[in-house]
Amino acid sequence: MPRPQIPSLVERLCPDTRWAGRGVCIAFVDAGFFPHADLSFPRGRIRAYVDVTRDQPEPRELLERKAWSWHGTMTTCCAAGNGYLSGGRYRGLASESDVVLIKAKDEDADVRAEHLVAALEVPLRHPELGIRILSVSIGVDPGDPRSADIERAVQRATEAGVVVLAAAGNVPDRAPTAPASAKSAITVGGFDDGGTIDQSDDGPWPSSHGGGKPDLLAPAAWVPAPMVPGTLEAREAHALYDLLTVLEEMSLEPSAKDDDLLAVIGERIVKQKFIARDYQHVDGTSFAAPIVASVAAQMLEANPKLRPADVREGLLQTARKLDGVSPEIQGAGLVQAAAAVAWAEGR
Repeated sequence: MPRPQIPSLVERLCPDTRWAGRGVCIAFVDAGFFPHADLSFPRGRIRAYVDVTRDQPEPRELLERKAWSWHGTMTTCCAAGNGYLSGGRYRGLASESDVVLIKAKDEDADVRAEHLVAALEVPLRHPELGIRILSVSIGVDPGDPRSADIERAVQRATEAGVVVLAAAGNVPDRAPTAPASAKSAITVGGFDDGGTIDQSDDGPWPSSHGGGKPDLLAPAAWVPAPMVPGTLEAREAHALYDLLTVLEEMSLEPSAKDDDLLAVIGERIVKQKFIARDYQHVDGTSFAAPIVASVAAQMLEANPKLRPADVREGLLQTARKLDGVSPEIQGAGLVQAAAAVAWAEGR
């Protein structure tokens, strides 16, 4: 049978549930997206979709099927999804924020500096979208000749009043690359809380560090996120959970053969990290950064006057240090959602 239910992200982060990012717009920069039910029902919260890999990118409502991607869908929903398909269980901390989806990876699956620069400029070119936060979960390769251009684009966005968060990366023997290397970015590394509320099993996720980054850590393991409907993984999850339901209904007197089949199904569910028919656990700093973005959205809902420097200060001042871990790896420490929002309220 599947493992016992792991506490949800909300249960593990213990945020102040009065806040859910209402009135705050977060833009997510990623490889591609899907207009998932967790963003579209019961209220459509996708303000716009922008594909900066096009020659003349403009905000649109349409996400073409060829641009659908599990990565951007999951990074967005772990922060701003409302858990619609789970009855609200697998929701992010900013479950009532609006979102802008920015595709910045071309059809050759490359991340190009010019596309990241264009993505970082979307809030400046389109102030009508009201973007207050940019969460970036992709980056360029080390030594990219235009890394400095990306870092300057982060600085311009920050000076314009946009909070920029970037995933540190998952290569522990390498410093974060642009945009995570930008001084003005809030760079987020990962930690592994063991999927529990108990702090005694907390430890660092093997994320990139160096050059004064990351600035702080957020969960990078056991992160619940929705699968893209119709994908192989989603179809398999539906089939496995349907089979479990049938076996439970039919087996009034379970046989050894039934037990063997249940064990096989359970092992497969665990291996695939499925946690429900429509959700699975994901890992990596790609998800840590948007989690901090969701905390920032709560802070801005609590105090809309905060500037990017204020948000940074509040996040870092209220972070919890991880014992026995060097500052180079953890920065200020583990994000503390409720404490950060309390700090914002008191400003």
